Amino acid sequence: PRPSRASMACTIVSALATARPPAGTRPRTRPTPRARPIRPPNLVANPVSFVGGPSGAPRAPNTMIVNNRRELLPPLAVAGGDGDETLDETLDVDAVMKEITDTSQLGQRDEAFFVGQMVLVLLVAFPPFQMDLGDDDAKFGDPLFGLATMALAAVLLVQGSKNLGNSLTPFPKPRADNKLKTGGAYAVVRHPMYSGLIFGCFGVALLTGDPTRTLFTMALAALLNAKAAKEEDYLSEMHGADVYGKYAMEVPRLIPRIDGMKQVVQDFADGFESK
Repeated sequence: PRPSRASMACTIVSALATARPPAGTRPRTRPTPRARPIRPPNLVANPVSFVGGPSGAPRAPNTMIVNNRRELLPPLAVAGGDGDETLDETLDVDAVMKEITDTSQLGQRDEAFFVGQMVLVLLVAFPPFQMDLGDDDAKFGDPLFGLATMALAAVLLVQGSKNLGNSLTPFPKPRADNKLKTGGAYAVVRHPMYSGLIFGCFGVALLTGDPTRTLFTMALAALLNAKAAKEEDYLSEMHGADVYGKYAMEVPRLIPRIDGMKQVVQDFADGFESK
């Protein structure tokens, strides 16, 4: 009888299972894939390091180190937005008062500017005499414009002191731990607190229509301009003439830039609402 197909298939499978390769030959096996080494990411030393920013994600700093040289960021890059995150510092009032009352450095910080500044501010607030210009007195008064000028002064004074933080000093000579601020209010004017004093006194003169106050305000503006020039000499020596010179070329000394005031006012309003 002829074997069935099923029995023939079983016989073939059994023969293949028990078959051995000829002597001197190796069974063909699939090579094991070689594991590829894991390379670390390409780390390139960054020649730019930020100074004065907080830890974590990089934010707009005041200055930066580029190839071992201190460079200043463009002021508008740190105005408002990203530039005000490290500007608002908690002011150490005790340290400021200690510096004011410290007599060991008397005569070394150009204190005469501060004394003259305070005298002129008091003369604007309490004029010792009245100038009589007859009918021309009316042109010195503009209450609405005076209130607007005083509001601008408040913004500059508050934001300037907040942004400056513990670098604040009433004297032209900066503190030893001074940090160069170029953001916030300092991105629109180099001396926002001096500008605030001038605008504030001018606003009082316009509000009261007093030409005597206007005269003392003009004297205050001249004094603060000279004080700012003296202070800038110290800052240039401390932070480098090239760095501060670039900042001074882009930001005016006492007259704020209009294009950046909107953000400064917004920062002021946000701080007022948060309180």
